[in-house]
Amino acid sequence: MSLSDLSTDVTQTPARTALNWRADVTQTPVHTASDWSIDITQTPVRIASDWSNDIAQTPVRHTPSNWSNDIAQTPIYATSNWSINVIQTSVSSTEVSESPLTWQLEKNGRMKIEVINSCDYVIGDMLGEGTFGAVYEGSRLQDGFEVAVKYVAKTENVEYISIPGHSKPLPLEVALHILANRGPSIPEIIQLLDWQDQHDYYVMVMERPSPCEDLFEFAEGHGGSIDEGLACVVMRQATQAAHMCCRRGVLHGDIKLENLLINTDTHEVKLIDFGCGDLLKKSAYKIFAGTDQYCPPEFKEKGEYNAKPATVWSLGVLLFALVCGDFPNVDDLNKINANNFSKAGMSEECCQLISSCLRQEPEQRLRLSEILLHDWFKVLSLRSVTDVEKLKTV
Repeated sequence: MSLSDLSTDVTQTPARTALNWRADVTQTPVHTASDWSIDITQTPVRIASDWSNDIAQTPVRHTPSNWSNDIAQTPIYATSNWSINVIQTSVSSTEVSESPLTWQLEKNGRMKIEVINSCDYVIGDMLGEGTFGAVYEGSRLQDGFEVAVKYVAKTENVEYISIPGHSKPLPLEVALHILANRGPSIPEIIQLLDWQDQHDYYVMVMERPSPCEDLFEFAEGHGGSIDEGLACVVMRQATQAAHMCCRRGVLHGDIKLENLLINTDTHEVKLIDFGCGDLLKKSAYKIFAGTDQYCPPEFKEKGEYNAKPATVWSLGVLLFALVCGDFPNVDDLNKINANNFSKAGMSEECCQLISSCLRQEPEQRLRLSEILLHDWFKVLSLRSVTDVEKLKTV
């Protein structure tokens, strides 16, 4: 299998240039990519700009994830893009006879090792594959730290953008990862540990939490849906990740069950895959590159949508799918817009939150910055405290 046979399934948006970049978070030191040893053909480049900073601040956890790196590995699904700033140097391999996208353990048992920015990585089995990209499990040779290594083949439409702190344009997917994690690190967004641009492809090295699976597989393992208490834990983190992306000028563009990894032991959640993302802007988007089931109705009706209301819609679909085990149908949406939506076995607060996110008209939806203030989160938090107090008296 060659690089040209693989795909990230991302609809390319027209290249453009914008102005007046700014971010509303404290910037951490950024390393510039000054040592690139390749000569790539530059496609039109745009500059991060027009970012919306008009959302209310909500509490953000700044502590690093507690996920263990020395526990037994379990499969992860639909893995993708993850981010920090790194100094760029050339990529080389101890064995160069094959494309990295076809690397597996050799028949004689010898390991495949790739050197990325002077760090050796052992490349293992494939975790996921698309038309233009593939993700492999790996580990850092020096300490055994588990990673996921994603290779993305370049097409003639691959988009590069310029962002502050980097002297050369970056692939859009890489740049969005860096921007989403710029500032105090939050555990709800997956981290990019390393990356490198090559002539025909670019490679990203990402953290690989274990044991984990995506939310689709997790829900399937619970009979197709999960209870409201666990859904509240998941949605709090998914919403925080989406909110932080927007605060840092990034539209993720494809929030869905498959793009959220959950640690099956701790229930920590991480947002992955910025391959359908874009820079946040106040004006409307004309192209939707995400998943159809999460597509906001205004795009299907008018051919355009705005970032934050569309993100709220996708979070509403996510919550519906988690607690109902299916996507909302026409009857559900009609009831929501008639203000009489309810489901057997679901709390009134949960139904209200779903209804507030899935309103037909974007301006009638709950604001992204207000989701975590909804009564559903407050009520379930109080119930959890009450349950703990009851256990203490037993």
